[in-house]
Amino acid sequence: MAKRLVIIDGKSVFYRGYYAMPGLSTADGTPTGGVYGFAALSLELIKQLEPDYVCVAWDKRGTNIRRRLAIYSDYKAGRKPAPPDFYAQIPILHELLAAFGWPLYEFDDYEADDIMATLDKQAEQHGGIETYLITSDLDALQILDQNTYLYALKKGLTNIDKFDIPAFEKRYGIRIGQFLDLKSLKGDSSDNIPGVPGVGEKTAVKLLQQFETLDGVYENLWQIKDSLRRKLEAGKKSAYMSRELARLFTDAPVKLDLAAMDVRDLDTTKLRELLEKLEFRSLLRKLPQHMRDGASEVTPNNILAPAVEILGDKVMPMLVMAPELLVIWDGDMVWLSHEKGKVA
Repeated sequence: MAKRLVIIDGKSVFYRGYYAMPGLSTADGTPTGGVYGFAALSLELIKQLEPDYVCVAWDKRGTNIRRRLAIYSDYKAGRKPAPPDFYAQIPILHELLAAFGWPLYEFDDYEADDIMATLDKQAEQHGGIETYLITSDLDALQILDQNTYLYALKKGLTNIDKFDIPAFEKRYGIRIGQFLDLKSLKGDSSDNIPGVPGVGEKTAVKLLQQFETLDGVYENLWQIKDSLRRKLEAGKKSAYMSRELARLFTDAPVKLDLAAMDVRDLDTTKLRELLEKLEFRSLLRKLPQHMRDGASEVTPNNILAPAVEILGDKVMPMLVMAPELLVIWDGDMVWLSHEKGKVA
């Protein structure tokens, strides 16, 4: 049976968590929303996938895009900087990743998806490994193969598209090998990849369905109607440059260290202490079994005894925000608990 490797695009997932959990902080005012969102989503996927190995690819701030800037100086231009408390939470997240036992990889000149692509290639060469990529960056779709799957995060923490090869082909109407040429033609506004001005996704897909590749499109311009042909002629240089911008590098200076990525290699006591320090008590109940120790096991008995009853207008907000609920029937009333010692 194949082993499972999960590679998380760290900043991408953190970004989703930050905007999904705005304003969350500890009692002393330390912002933690992005960290909590990252942890909640990652742990849920880890429980679903039950991987043998986990690691995190990270975008090194300021230097990760230098290689692509050499290709196109306006690559990712115009992006607004994140708020200060976004960056303030990153050291906290890195501390939590260490407690999870998940190694983090970041390098000059390589973006997170380049690191993911490099590790995926090495896992393929190793053999006997299925790779699951967790990211919101659809550039990673070009990595898909028979043993590589993509969990593409959309808005929020629960909206996820799951891609394997059939799902990709159904969604886009082309083969995996044509994805780079699709990006070359239609571009990508989120990364400021220009593509061919005036050519959108539907037109690009039709061109690739008819002519197979970017080269095939330009070899057959004579078959294309005048208005579209003129756009393609004017945008030829941009199309080929866009293909190089979108192509993932697979030569990042990282080695597939499965021993370091082993999910069982962690200090459960240290993890529990950090989660309590961050006031992430609800996550203690969400931990996968391999992250628990005897002290972290939670049962209905130690959730509810003793209990403080919550009444009035505090009940509904508490229940709505609860990550999980325990329902107890005592023969007379139904009790709902969202946290140890509190029932409604």
